[in-house]
Amino acid sequence: MTEEETVSRLNALIETSRNGELGYAEASRLVDETRLQAILEGYSQERAGFVKALQAEVRKLGGTPAQSGTIGAALHRGWMEFKAVATLGDGSAILAACETGESSAWTHYKEATDSAISGESRTLVEKQFEKIKEAIAHLQHLQGELSVETPE
Repeated sequence: MTEEETVSRLNALIETSRNGELGYAEASRLVDETRLQAILEGYSQERAGFVKALQAEVRKLGGTPAQSGTIGAALHRGWMEFKAVATLGDGSAILAACETGESSAWTHYKEATDSAISGESRTLVEKQFEKIKEAIAHLQHLQGELSVETPE
């Protein structure tokens, strides 16, 4: 993979991670439960760290890093806000929306790790991919806890 192709792949992950950062920040704002707010804000900050690390890697490779997320993610955040209003800040519904966002990130990171990306770029992407997998498992666990707490 050329450096130009690596930069392109990393820039796509910057957009993905920025989407996650903004999505989690929005989710944190919308959820009612303080514990969930803290968890979601933590994931937002973690994704902001992903962005900074990816941008530094792009610069190291001589590229210009992406600066923003995607339009599709902005639409997803709008849907999440609608969903939160409709469910009055219901944590389970908001966690489900976050899981949808992380599933999208999982796909993008999987594509990157399946590509010929190499060296320090690969190491960085693999470490971030592991954090995304952990977040998905944690979100699923939290949803399970909420469904136990509030039986139908």
